[in-house]
Amino acid sequence: MKLNLQYFAGGHSVTLYKDAGVTTFTASADTDVQKNAEVTLTVVFASGYELDEYEVIAGGVTVNASTKKFTMGEADVVIYLKTKGNNVYAVTEDVEININGTKTTLAKNVTLQKSANGGVYGAVVNGTAITVDAAVVAQLVSAGILVKL
Repeated sequence: MKLNLQYFAGGHSVTLYKDAGVTTFTASADTDVQKNAEVTLTVVFASGYELDEYEVIAGGVTVNASTKKFTMGEADVVIYLKTKGNNVYAVTEDVEININGTKTTLAKNVTLQKSANGGVYGAVVNGTAITVDAAVVAQLVSAGILVKL
């Protein structure tokens, strides 16, 4: 009789951490997960949040953000799910908008970084949460005044 000892090799674990923007973060398998097994993540975001990134702390896997799946490798996996506000935008220029007679001012939150001789080498963006009407936001995005972060 010949035994395939791979069946007794044991698998690895999947450990998940989340920030406050997530209410549920689970894996389809989290113990004794064999190499090449497909693991599906279930994520429920808190109201007002969306995916920022899956930070793989250990295990060397790559999470497909659109399918929320990864293929198990040869080591234990640790993943930290980071979120961001789903209404945060870069405001590229100062603008006043009127919605139903109420004036709102959006202040530019992009600052160019310049070298000693005046050349631009980067930009700093402090995102602003925009809570005005969705149709107005869409118009401001199409005009290039708002850029989704």
